Amino acid sequence: MTAFVFWLLNSLNKSGYTTKINYPLVIKYDDSLYISTKPLPKKISVSLSSTGWDLLKQRLSSNVNPVVYEVHNPLIISRLDNSLLVESLVSVLKKSKLNYIISDTTTLHFEKRYRKKVTLKVDSLAIDLQKNFVVASLINIAPSEIILEGPESVLKNYDDTIFIKVPAKRLGTNFDDKISIPLPQNGLVKSTTEKVLVSFEVAELLK
Repeated sequence: MTAFVFWLLNSLNKSGYTTKINYPLVIKYDDSLYISTKPLPKKISVSLSSTGWDLLKQRLSSNVNPVVYEVHNPLIISRLDNSLLVESLVSVLKKSKLNYIISDTTTLHFEKRYRKKVTLKVDSLAIDLQKNFVVASLINIAPSEIILEGPESVLKNYDDTIFIKVPAKRLGTNFDDKISIPLPQNGLVKSTTEKVLVSFEVAELLK
């Protein structure tokens, strides 16, 4: 066993080993102006040569410096440039030799980050009241406007006004509660708030 361990340690110190690993990747761009409409790759597959120890560290270590790839023209760039990746990899790899980058079909999709102001209103005709009861005051809604932020192509299809439906059934008392805004489900669109406070008075008509 001792001889085997000695042989193993001695072998790992030798150079000439080659392996393929998934190297961490960070893609930087101006996210105040642009938004990625597809998940960005977080790793890149590469072939490396070095000593057994170094390659083992590359595989097992969680403290490897990632490759930083900067996208300067997001609306024009559609895929990663391997020549730029090679330059970045060579700068972060110390003892390992980069043989090549394994072909990747990952494409990049960016759009302009767009902001849209939307007016909120309560659908008063859809309020479900008990018989002989009516809404007896102004319908208050706060906030009455929200700002949506996301990809330009998505937000331009959103209406300028969103109607809020009061969920209560057979209402016979004053209403004062928070209601969720019925926004389309899209993980790329963010709202300044997800709920609004709606309040109004209800009264019974005199016979």
